[in-house]
Amino acid sequence: MKVVYIYGFQGMFVGNSEYDYVEPEIGVVHKCMVFIAQDIDELNFDRALIEVKKYGFDQVINLTGNTLKVEVLNTDTYKGFTGFYTEALEEGSSLVYYPNT
Repeated sequence: MKVVYIYGFQGMFVGNSEYDYVEPEIGVVHKCMVFIAQDIDELNFDRALIEVKKYGFDQVINLTGNTLKVEVLNTDTYKGFTGFYTEALEEGSSLVYYPNT
């Protein structure tokens, strides 16, 4: 069974993304979260860094991670993350970046 982990980080968008998404401006630093579906229920920072680079980010700092408890997606505070969770399960990962942070 897949488990979704969320890895938070700050990084600079440098372009050359392997994924099709609305990319931020090149050369700008953003706070981000990447949701990753994993087969093993443990933190995997090496895999997270690989995914972050696939989204076009470099100079990653403050990389943290934790498992996503599915039940929190039913709360008002976290229901907005349901789409990212679903995309991670279907596609393997999903990225959220916060512009101008």
